[in-house]
Amino acid sequence: MRNVSALMSMTCLAILPGCDDGPSVGAEELNQRLAQLEEKAKQNMVFIEGGTFTMGDFGAVGEDGVWRPFFPPTAERNKAHTVTLSSYSISNQKTTWEDFDTYLIANDGDVIERVFNEEWKREPFQNVGSSPFYLRNPAQVTWKEANDYCYWLGQRIQLPLALPTSAQWEFAARNRGSTEWIFSTHDGKPLHVHHDLYEQVGEGPEYVPVGSRLPPNPLGIYDMADNGKEWVSDWFSDTWYRDNPEITDPTGPADGTEKVVRNLDFSFSRIGMPESVPTIHSEDRFLVTQFTFRCALQSSTEGTQVE
Repeated sequence: MRNVSALMSMTCLAILPGCDDGPSVGAEELNQRLAQLEEKAKQNMVFIEGGTFTMGDFGAVGEDGVWRPFFPPTAERNKAHTVTLSSYSISNQKTTWEDFDTYLIANDGDVIERVFNEEWKREPFQNVGSSPFYLRNPAQVTWKEANDYCYWLGQRIQLPLALPTSAQWEFAARNRGSTEWIFSTHDGKPLHVHHDLYEQVGEGPEYVPVGSRLPPNPLGIYDMADNGKEWVSDWFSDTWYRDNPEITDPTGPADGTEKVVRNLDFSFSRIGMPESVPTIHSEDRFLVTQFTFRCALQSSTEGTQVE
């Protein structure tokens, strides 16, 4: 992927005769897709009024009067802590393959699929629902690709877009940090209490068109409990929040070896994932880590997302 500083370059955009092996997308079509993407990016932003909440495994007091975490195996890693967030906005949908393919072609990027660490070229904007790259399904990319995409899109619409922080993601997934939201579903309850929804997720494909399977949460945000795990901006640490029990607008550790991934079993659950992981096949055959993502608007002013 080209450096983001060159993202506005229009050299060979895979739209002119003679561009080697590039996808066939005309200049007019590309401009239309860019305009649609920019408008959608602004319209899909949901303003989240800031506040203070208990991030992490906030647990509950049982009938015996004793407080216990909801998930003891990760209670220390997800130790409850007080976080205050400024207002921000977050996309109500994950980034789709259509969005990401538009970004790639606009910047002369390689439109590829990956199997382990090997890559093959593929056609963009695939319109067959059974395709793993169906244009309305969420894009699964590396953390750097997700981060670069949000930065580029922010430059296009002249707004400070970035991946959400882990705290921002959790605050939105829990309906502004509500302790009623043990799970990041539309009502905070596990899916199995909704038989029809549970069957749809359990018996359906892993990825479906964004916003198509489960209801949004009360903030109007889709797919925070379904349709793929999500990258956020923070470096992962087992101890950082334990060492910072009360903090404002946290962005996580200054560095690390893994990035935080959200959208797991509980609304507060998180793991760390590196850019690639080893496999049992050989030292030279590793797995490139790819997950879904959405962008956030790092502005505390309501309404800037639609200027």
